[in-house]
Amino acid sequence: MKIEIIEETSNKIKFKMLNSRHTVPEMLKKQLLTHKEVTMASGMLRHPEDKDSEFVLVVKNAEPRAILIKVIEELQKEISSFKDEMLKAIPSESKTKKSKK
Repeated sequence: MKIEIIEETSNKIKFKMLNSRHTVPEMLKKQLLTHKEVTMASGMLRHPEDKDSEFVLVVKNAEPRAILIKVIEELQKEISSFKDEMLKAIPSESKTKKSKK
């Protein structure tokens, strides 16, 4: 996924997430809103058929990039943990084939 910065100020960053309609922007928004420095986080499509979403993050008493990086790292850990748990729960292909016999 590519990111294009549209606007950046001391308390706001607006960027476009190319080829990302709902899932990643919604995950990002949900995690950002758990931080007290975040006053607004929103992902949106300009048109229902757009394949790119725009995202706006507004913060207080913090730098928007720093908060964004922190949240991305949190999400990476969460997704890695999810992957590990799923791999434990789902039997490997060889075990599945043996149990079907």
